[in-house]
Amino acid sequence: MMVEKLSKHRLHVLTAMFVLIAFMLGCNEFMVVGNLSLIAKSYHESLSQISWLVSAFAWTYAIVTPLLAIFTNKVHKYYLLIVLLIVFLTGTILSSCAPNIGWLLFSRIITASVAGMIESLLSVIVYQLSHNPKQRSMTIAWIYTGFSIASVVGVPLGTFIADHWRWQDAFIMCAVITTIATIVAFMILPKNLQAGEGKYRDQVVIFQDKIIWYGIFFVICGAATLYGYYTYIRPLVHQQLHFGLNSLSFILLLLGVVDILANQVAGRIAVDNGFKKLWYVYVLNIVLLALFGVMMQHQWTGIVWLFILGFTVAIFGSTAQVFFLNEATEKYPSAINLASTFNAIFYNVGIALSSMTAGQTLRFGGLSSLGWNSMAYCIGATILCFILAKKLTKD
Repeated sequence: MMVEKLSKHRLHVLTAMFVLIAFMLGCNEFMVVGNLSLIAKSYHESLSQISWLVSAFAWTYAIVTPLLAIFTNKVHKYYLLIVLLIVFLTGTILSSCAPNIGWLLFSRIITASVAGMIESLLSVIVYQLSHNPKQRSMTIAWIYTGFSIASVVGVPLGTFIADHWRWQDAFIMCAVITTIATIVAFMILPKNLQAGEGKYRDQVVIFQDKIIWYGIFFVICGAATLYGYYTYIRPLVHQQLHFGLNSLSFILLLLGVVDILANQVAGRIAVDNGFKKLWYVYVLNIVLLALFGVMMQHQWTGIVWLFILGFTVAIFGSTAQVFFLNEATEKYPSAINLASTFNAIFYNVGIALSSMTAGQTLRFGGLSSLGWNSMAYCIGATILCFILAKKLTKD
């Protein structure tokens, strides 16, 4: 059965729905971070106990997402997305009325178990509904923009709601957004989206492809380049550059806006072997990071450097996602669901890795030395970007 080709108007409506879903996923994850102290207080628990909410979500996301991708490969994408959204909604509602910390932790595990698959599934559906490479890249970029918007407003919005009402009301807001997104998806998503084919072995064979591993390590190095210094963005702005707490919130908001703009540019770069263009950007990033320590010695040069890096380091996501989906579509059609999860999973691996080494760098060298931590990963990302650009050009 052929997949229905959507009109331009209907595809725009669908893209808006996908952005809403991405925003909802991001808000659900980020809002807990801003309300940890309030959650701890309401359940009479310590912050160290409550921190399990964050780590449990991350580990569940990383472990369950690829397994879910493999085992739901033959399920029709329309029904799969609707069911996953309903499960996510159930977990969100449970979070809003959890009677104790155990139930809240359980609800977070429920939402985390499907969040990664929902995110990946959006990209797969885009590939089925759009046969225009530029349209695909830009729609994927808009999906990432939804996450960027959530990162900008998710924490402050959740904190604002919690401060004026209750932290549970922040989850109620997420539940309302999820309900709207589910209803819209039920109404406008084509019902003849193709299911995957092939057995489990046909999917995991993708891991035998060297070029896929180049892409995986590139994502790890790309994310590590960003979070090699961004993990400590608050102390960098407040302690190293001596901006006040009032200025800090505004600067973090502007950095979020820069990230949104970067995602839009990323969609344009991703068209037609984006690695060829990204390679030059990463060479520039090496130079920027080499000068990081010097620039951080002065307030205004430091903040300008953080804004420039916030743009140039963050534009790889769409290229990586388009690469994984292109490779799976052409060589491993049975593994497209699994391939769609690689970017999200290994991005988080990069964050975990660079956060760990950033802590050691900070211990021995101070905040201004974090640029060297990021630069080490950036060199790796540049080499991998160059290799991928060459190999994909030959193909």
